[in-house]
Amino acid sequence: MKIDLIALDMDDTLLREDLTVSEGNKAALAEAAAAGIRVVLASGRNIHSMRHYAELLGLDGPGDYLICSNGTEIIDSATGRLLDERKLPPELCRDIARLIESRGFPWQIYENGLIHVSEPNEWALEDSRLTGQAAILVEDEEEFFSRGQLKFVVPGESSAIAGLLAELGAALEGRARVVTSKPYFLEVLPLDADKGLALVRLAAMLGVDMSRVMAIGDALNDLGMVVAAGWGCAPANAVPEVKAAARVVSGLSHQEDAVADLVRRVALAG
Repeated sequence: MKIDLIALDMDDTLLREDLTVSEGNKAALAEAAAAGIRVVLASGRNIHSMRHYAELLGLDGPGDYLICSNGTEIIDSATGRLLDERKLPPELCRDIARLIESRGFPWQIYENGLIHVSEPNEWALEDSRLTGQAAILVEDEEEFFSRGQLKFVVPGESSAIAGLLAELGAALEGRARVVTSKPYFLEVLPLDADKGLALVRLAAMLGVDMSRVMAIGDALNDLGMVVAAGWGCAPANAVPEVKAAARVVSGLSHQEDAVADLVRRVALAG
């Protein structure tokens, strides 16, 4: 089966621990593009921290697209035009903030190239390092939530986040989607938004059958697209749930060019 589109997670999949893209992964993605395969970055990151990588990989021209903020946005990479957006409505934002705060956790929201935080914390500083976006304090929650928001990120120790995942998932069942993007980051998304749903919408826009889509990801926020794609794949460092859902699992990790391995074994092998 010919692959027409590759959807590719970034952190802990394409990117190494130092947040760089290896020469091996660059070469394999260039081979895929030369073979007429569309490559789409699909990340929990927003456009502001994805753009550099899109430019680095040559995925910023006409016909290139980005799935941003865990599927809450689909963006035309060349123009920055927003093609699809899903938001948490204002009242739900207020409820989510109260739920998070009542359990003793801070929250953060990405908007206009900044990380808006409910309280200063070391995790926001780490997120600034990862994404290159400055962190600022939200001073007027009422005004801030009045326009709706794409998602909440809740940082914390891995063991605490694991417990909060189940607790918030139950409290928000039927109202919002709760996932983890890293062991120390929990995310609350609109119910109709995740990477898999966004990938299905983008494929429909482009007239690409999902059986001809390859998706590579490692974390729980990648599970939707790994399941939705005809060829869901995972690096060796993926969480057990993603490995179990993947059609192909690399023997290599994100540190060892797993993306190049999977692209050549699946997409370029036909």
